Amino acid sequence: MFSFVIPCYNGKAALNNTLQSLFWQDKSVPFEVILVDNNSSLDNLDELYETYNDKLNLYLLKQPKLKTTYALSRARNLGLKLSQYPWMITLDSDIILPPHYLTNLSTYININAQDRNILLTAERIFINRADIEPLTWDKLTEAVPIASSSNYNRVEDRRLPYLKQLATTPHPWAFFHGCNTIFQIERAIEAGGFDEEYDGHWGYEDIDFAYRLITRTDCQPVYLPSIYCYHQEEEHSAPTTIDRFDKSKNPNWTRICDQIPGFKEFKHQQYQSLTCQELKLEVD
Repeated sequence: MFSFVIPCYNGKAALNNTLQSLFWQDKSVPFEVILVDNNSSLDNLDELYETYNDKLNLYLLKQPKLKTTYALSRARNLGLKLSQYPWMITLDSDIILPPHYLTNLSTYININAQDRNILLTAERIFINRADIEPLTWDKLTEAVPIASSSNYNRVEDRRLPYLKQLATTPHPWAFFHGCNTIFQIERAIEAGGFDEEYDGHWGYEDIDFAYRLITRTDCQPVYLPSIYCYHQEEEHSAPTTIDRFDKSKNPNWTRICDQIPGFKEFKHQQYQSLTCQELKLEVD
């Protein structure tokens, strides 16, 4: 029923937890896992494949030599071409799913997706990977959520207020990230797949894809709280080189603003709100 497509680049320890959480899933729900290695240089992902190959319906694809390891669109398009199931789930290689994830997702789809085209996502919970090693469900549920640079240094998923009012949000596509998005492969192909012009720089390929999926195929955006996921953070990771407020050096930002009317203004309002919240936190 489901094809998980996971672009990978190094990050073997985090990916191991991702695969372990997939092993937790309900085996009565058919699914496959497609790993796409974007030229990993530090970690041998073959070892993970050997560990989980007899536990999961698992495939490991290795990209040919790439100009850049930012090749998420290309990786996901490979998944679209090779998936054997009608639904695709895009995951990042540092995401952990709770054991009930596929049960809740398949139940919802079986009841609600017969007569309509839907695009689903849910909340991310940011945790310190050191707090859950070795990974168990009990440790995961007891882990204390932390602030994340990938969440603009906030603890609660910054998308959550918008997800809760997705039906009335002016730009619903803005809140569909590659880490936990579910859609029908047939509709994705109809929308043109992922735009590989975004490869080479960070971000926005997932938003562009969601925009075309919603506007070209009348896909209905849906927030499903019961399919939340966990995002692993490194305790002693190096500071990110990405300034998420400075878009001037990112061609992907220019491209997405050209592609979606009104998106730039909408995002600027969001960034202004985030900046004000940061200043308030500093004062408090």
